[in-house]
Amino acid sequence: MGYTVTDVLAQLKARARKLHKQAEKGSPLEVARLRAFPGFVSPTDDELIAQLKRRHCLSVIAMEVGFRGWAQLAHVLEGGDQSADFGTLLCPGRMMPHQNIWFAHYSEAVEVRHQHGGYLLGYKKQYFVADGDFLLDLGLDPEADDWESMGRNWIQPGDLNARARLYARLFAERLPV
Repeated sequence: MGYTVTDVLAQLKARARKLHKQAEKGSPLEVARLRAFPGFVSPTDDELIAQLKRRHCLSVIAMEVGFRGWAQLAHVLEGGDQSADFGTLLCPGRMMPHQNIWFAHYSEAVEVRHQHGGYLLGYKKQYFVADGDFLLDLGLDPEADDWESMGRNWIQPGDLNARARLYARLFAERLPV
């Protein structure tokens, strides 16, 4: 997969466009996806569809992959700084049993990852160092070349496009077709 950040954002926008079109046609599955998220309090499906905008669909896509909204997702993908909110995508509830090392400060996480190896990841505004087994369970290959391009650092990767390719893998697994 030779994706860039721009390619991944374009794919997500295409998914939002598809969601929008299907919801406008009254697809029960797509309307249910919209209703599952805050902000859609219309009492009837017809009213929801009448009020529906593309930005709502972008927000739903972002929330389905663990971000508060589209702006947050786009900011992170485009290289948001170390203090960005990285959402919950990298550590969903099913991953909590793993023994990761957690940090409140990015500099401490970088130091520990440098000393002990592993992969530096983010969860909301926290950081953690995980091992290869964690990545496998998450659905990522710890041996992928993209990790080396990134310096095994998801927060401030050496190569944003490498991180975008890994994000694309996670998005593909978590979003409906």
